[in-house]
Amino acid sequence: MIQAIRDNDPVIFFENRALYDTMGEVPDEPYSIPFGQANVLKEGNDVTIVAFGRMVSFALTAAESVQKLGISCTVVDPRTTSPLDVETILETVAETGRLVVVDEATPRCSMATDIVSLVSTNGFATLKAAPKIVSAPHSPVPFSTALEPLYLPSVEKIEAAILAVLDKAPLNNAA
Repeated sequence: MIQAIRDNDPVIFFENRALYDTMGEVPDEPYSIPFGQANVLKEGNDVTIVAFGRMVSFALTAAESVQKLGISCTVVDPRTTSPLDVETILETVAETGRLVVVDEATPRCSMATDIVSLVSTNGFATLKAAPKIVSAPHSPVPFSTALEPLYLPSVEKIEAAILAVLDKAPLNNAA
């Protein structure tokens, strides 16, 4: 937010209200995060997971879960969409050879499809498997709160995508 306020250009700042209750450590002094600089939260050798906003914590949980199976994941939080830190994404995918992108948006015309396109276009030779997208389905958001968990990406769906890009059998609880 501080970087957005300080920037001389127009900035659109989105925040997910589902994150409002999230607790964590923050520096005592004011700080800003440069636009276009991704945060690599976890490093691994088998799969790169790129996740946005609330999905970052889901991706970290899934990465920790599959680590019990001997699978190590790199988790990347792009933090900004424009400019997008394509270099970090391409570098991490080159190291792992596999990509899972997690996005709450529907799969058409989303950041997830944009990232898969960028990696497929600019890093195709480094891919060992087709990238996977974990997103909401290509349908309207359900009105029923009972249907919302089925609509949104989940840790279990991310785990299933990780196993799919590794061509491994799904976990018992994977959806």
